[in-house]
Amino acid sequence: MKILCKTLFDCSPTGVTGHYRTSSMPFKDKAGQPVTDQASWNFSRNQQRNWETINQLISLRTQPVDIAPAQCNNGVWHFEFEVDQPLVYSLSGQENDFDSLINECDNVPMITGLKETKTSNTVLITSGPDTNIWFEPINKALDGPYA
Repeated sequence: MKILCKTLFDCSPTGVTGHYRTSSMPFKDKAGQPVTDQASWNFSRNQQRNWETINQLISLRTQPVDIAPAQCNNGVWHFEFEVDQPLVYSLSGQENDFDSLINECDNVPMITGLKETKTSNTVLITSGPDTNIWFEPINKALDGPYA
């Protein structure tokens, strides 16, 4: 099953990990941003940290596959991923139910002060008027026991 994740937090996958090293400057991160000093490295690293946080959350119950890099469109970051068991995030036993994933994401801290413009929260909020992360099914996998 393919799932779409949308969030208002900057979770750009920059590929910047590890520790800051002046010997590796300057370079462009995987998001195409120039990294020239410690401040730009920290910015890029924090975007990557948010990406890693969301990926860890979706990986708590299953091993997601085909995770597309997050892209930003009008202040909303979105990416797709696939899971092999359609009920893996369901508490009700119904397909397209992501209750356990939604519960696990709620109130998880995120790094702010990046490129987000549509939320002033510092945590993931999964319901109500301040919701800043959503999950929705894209389609069923075409093969496997649940096709």
